[in-house]
Amino acid sequence: MYIIPLISFILLSLPGHICVVNSSFSSELESLFDDIIRIIQKLKGTGHVGQGGDLMQKDIPAFSAYLDFVQYVPPNVIVKFNKVWTNNLNGYDVNTGIFTAPMRGLYHFSAVFMSEMGKTLYLHLWHNKKMTAGSYTNGDGLKTGTFDVVLTLKKGDRIYIRCKGGHYSHDSQRIFSDGDNYSTFSGYRIA
Repeated sequence: MYIIPLISFILLSLPGHICVVNSSFSSELESLFDDIIRIIQKLKGTGHVGQGGDLMQKDIPAFSAYLDFVQYVPPNVIVKFNKVWTNNLNGYDVNTGIFTAPMRGLYHFSAVFMSEMGKTLYLHLWHNKKMTAGSYTNGDGLKTGTFDVVLTLKKGDRIYIRCKGGHYSHDSQRIFSDGDNYSTFSGYRIA
C-alpha cells in the first residue's frame, strides 16, 4: 500500500483499487478517478501497456495461404497459393505467390505440399534470388514434402516457393490439393 499526499486529500493505492480519503471535493474527485480508472482499463484491453492485445497482433506480419486445386507448375515457376486464411499487413500476394517483408526481423516460414499419386515433386524455398531449402518427393501413392526455415529479413525481402528447374526436373510438376487444402504456405515475424 502506498500513501501519497496530494493537495488537500490523500490518495491510497491498493492493488487494483484507488481510494480518495479526507477531501472536501469528494464527489468531483471520485468522478475524475472513475474516469481515469476507465481509461486505464481500456488501455490495458488494447495492449498499449504491454499486455499483447489485439492491436499488437494486427501489427505482426503473418500469413497463411493454401491451394484448393491441383496446380501444374513448370520448371523455375513460382507456386501461387491461391487462398489465404491470414494475411496481416498484406505481405503475401496471391497473384504472384510472393511474401514481401513489410519490416525487418527474424521470420519463420513453413510449407506442406502434396504430390499427385505416384508423381515426383521437387520444390525450393527462395529468399530473394537465393535458394534456401529444398524438398523432393517421389514414389508410389500421395507424398508430402515440407519446409521449416527461420530467416533474417530486411524490409522488402521476398520469400517464395519455386518449382525446381534443370536436369532433375520434369517438364511440369503437379502440386495436389483440393477442398481439403492439403498444400499450405505460412510465415510470420518472430522477433
